[in-house]
Amino acid sequence: MFRHTKYHLRKHSFTSRVFYYVLSFLIIAALAIYIESGFKSFEFSKLFLIFSTVSFSQVILYAFFTFLRLCVAYLISLFLALSVVFVLTRHKKVENFLVPIFDILQSVPVLAFFPLIIVVFAQLHMPEFAAQLVLIIAMFWSILFGALGGLHLIPEEIFDAARIYNATGLRMFFKVIIPAIFPQLVTGSILSFGEGWNVIIISEYINYGNIQISLPGLGNLLSVSAGVNTQLFVSSLLVLVALILIVDRLVWRRLTEYSERFKFE
Repeated sequence: MFRHTKYHLRKHSFTSRVFYYVLSFLIIAALAIYIESGFKSFEFSKLFLIFSTVSFSQVILYAFFTFLRLCVAYLISLFLALSVVFVLTRHKKVENFLVPIFDILQSVPVLAFFPLIIVVFAQLHMPEFAAQLVLIIAMFWSILFGALGGLHLIPEEIFDAARIYNATGLRMFFKVIIPAIFPQLVTGSILSFGEGWNVIIISEYINYGNIQISLPGLGNLLSVSAGVNTQLFVSSLLVLVALILIVDRLVWRRLTEYSERFKFE
């Protein structure tokens, strides 16, 4: 809370914010170049030649593929999570049975399913489905448990008032429950996208045994260029960081501020 009230970037002028963004990107690029050299030397000239040998249009196109892949996985995860919540609201006794199972399953790392997913979908020649399944497994749980947590925060008086106006079934779900859990859905979605960013590399570039799957995306560029093409690696990394910042500022921050009006005081 202290960080957001005193030293957050929003408290600075536009010029100051641009300065901090540029400085942060330079630090990231410098660290990447230094680590790529094996902690032996740092060629300062490479810092200013990042995009000289790289097709910037290709990096941007791959960034679009990555973002689109994440959005598809997020929408599927959101639909599945809301479907589970809808079932639990209709059959409350099922919650006591399913939630402990979900709690155990979400503790299993997505990488535990990774070899099985790769082998099965490689044999079926559906690499995009393999990437989507890896992302969905990683992103689903944060949305689900965020929504379930919000569901238990709804005062019982809200449900009683809704029943007085004959709000039942889908009407109760869309008119009462979803607005009531919207703040928790936003928080869960932010965590979900964070998990997606974490596994995007392994979902787009799969090298397991004799199986090698390469999908267009920033994760793929980062994997194939690491230790081989410093300029491509650093430029892909910077574009990935920029994409994360843009999504955070233009989407999640606005949704977080908007969700404040749905909180119960």
